Amino acid sequence: MDDYVPSLDPPFLPTEDGDRLNPSSVLLDTTAYISAAAVSNATTAKGEMSTGAPIQISFCLARPPRLSYHCAHFPGPVLGPGVGTVFGPAPGTPAARCVRDPPLVISTHADLALLRVNIPGSLCVNTHDAFDYLVYNARPRPGASSLDLLPKPTGFPRFRDQDAAVVRCSGSRYVIAVLRTTRNPLEFQLQLYDSDTRRWTSTPLTLQAPERDKVLHIPEDSDAEPLFHNTTKVITLESTTVCWVDLWRGILFCDVLDEKPVLRDMPLPKPARCNRASFCRRSPYGHRDITVVTLPDDQPTIKYVEMGIRPGAVPSSRRRQVHHQYSSSESDDNDEDDAEHYWTATIWSMPVPIASWKDWTKDCTIDVANIVIDNPRHCELLRNVDPEEASPSVTLNRLLTAYPTLGLGINGEVVIYFLSKVDQMAREGWVIAVGAKESKLQGIAKLDNRKNFSFRRYYCPTEISKYLTKATGEAGRLMRLLRGRK
Repeated sequence: MDDYVPSLDPPFLPTEDGDRLNPSSVLLDTTAYISAAAVSNATTAKGEMSTGAPIQISFCLARPPRLSYHCAHFPGPVLGPGVGTVFGPAPGTPAARCVRDPPLVISTHADLALLRVNIPGSLCVNTHDAFDYLVYNARPRPGASSLDLLPKPTGFPRFRDQDAAVVRCSGSRYVIAVLRTTRNPLEFQLQLYDSDTRRWTSTPLTLQAPERDKVLHIPEDSDAEPLFHNTTKVITLESTTVCWVDLWRGILFCDVLDEKPVLRDMPLPKPARCNRASFCRRSPYGHRDITVVTLPDDQPTIKYVEMGIRPGAVPSSRRRQVHHQYSSSESDDNDEDDAEHYWTATIWSMPVPIASWKDWTKDCTIDVANIVIDNPRHCELLRNVDPEEASPSVTLNRLLTAYPTLGLGINGEVVIYFLSKVDQMAREGWVIAVGAKESKLQGIAKLDNRKNFSFRRYYCPTEISKYLTKATGEAGRLMRLLRGRK
C-alpha cells in the first residue's frame, strides 16, 4: 500500500472568487485531488471504470493566477483482478486508497477534457491494463455533465500523455488524435478514436516537405542524436486541425478528419542567443510554451514564448547560502556562482491558418527588471516572500522563475504565467501573472504545497470554464457529503 497516493481534501477558494466569477479561461491544475469522502457540486459527473467501479469527477473554478482544480472520488471498495492477491489490496479496501497515480487531465478542447485515470488496485504499471481514459463532457445545466469511458486501444502501444489531443467536432461528436513516431523520422502513425463509431483506427502519414532542418539545424556536437520530432505539447486550430509541437524544433499539423490527412511542418522561431547552447540538449519545458489565443474581435493566433536568462545582481547573504547548499559546484570563490539571474520573455505570433515560417512576428519582450508592480496587495505579498528585501521589484527578479505559460487574462489580453520559488528546493511556490501588453504584474497566487511542491509546471490554460460557469454557482465550490451528519 506504500505506493498508493494519499487522499487529499481539496482546498476551499477565497470568498473573493464568489458568485461574480465568470472566467472565459482558467489555469487548471492538471493533477486531481483524490477525496476519500464523497464530494460534489453542480459540475460533478458520474461514470464507471473498466472494472465496473464507480468514479466521480468534479471541477472547481478560480480566477487566474489561482489554480482551478478537479477532484476525483472513487465510491465503494476496490474492484479488479488484483484484489486479494499477494501484492494487491485486501478485499473491501476503499478504492480511493488504492490509486497509484492521481487522475490527470492530459488535454482539453471547448467543453471536453480527456483524463487518464489509474485503475484503483491495478498491479500493472505501464500498460493499457493500468489506466482508463475518460472524456469529461461539460454542460452548463447543474448535474448534466457526463463521463465517457473510452474503449481500450487494443492492438496499439500505450501512447504518451503529451501525444494526445481531444477535439470537439460538430454536434456531440469528438475525436482523440494521437501522433506516434516510427523508426523512420519522416513517417508517423495517426491514431484516432471517433466517438461516433467508438473505435480506434490508425493511419500512416508521411511528411512530404520537412522545413525545420532548413532553419533550425541540430547541433553537430549534441551528446545524443535528437529525434526529428519529439512532441512536447498538442494544440488545436480551427475546427479539426491539430498541431503536435516539439518546443525545440517545430510544429507538425494536419486536419485529422480529412479523408487523406496531409502532414505539414512549420519550424519555430530561432532560439535566442542565450539559449543556443542548450538547444536540443535539455528539456524545453522550463523556458518555452505555445498556445492558441483568440483576442476580442480578432482571429485565432498562435502565440509562442521563449524565456532567456541573463546574469544579474549578487544575491543577499541568505540566498548565497541557500544557493551553495544545493549547488553542484564545489567552488566558493567564484562570484559568478553566487549571481542570481534576471530573465526576459519574448512572445512571437503566427496567424492562423499557418502558411509560412516568415509569418512569425515578434510581439514584445518582457524584462523582469522592468515589470510594473503598482498593486499594494502584490507589493505586500512580495515583501512577505522575502522579508529581507524592502523593494518588491528586487524580490521579483531574485525569485527562481521558469515554466512560462501563455493564456488570456481577466481583461481578455495575453498574459504569461510563471512558476516562481525562493529556491529550487523550497516547498512553497507561487504563480505570477504578467500582462504582455503593459509588462505589468497582474496577480500572484500561492500553490498548494501539500501536492504542488516540486519545481515543474502543474497546470494548463483551458476554456472549459466557459461551459461550467453557469453550473458552478459559488465558484464551483465542492460540498462534502458527510454521511450521518446534517
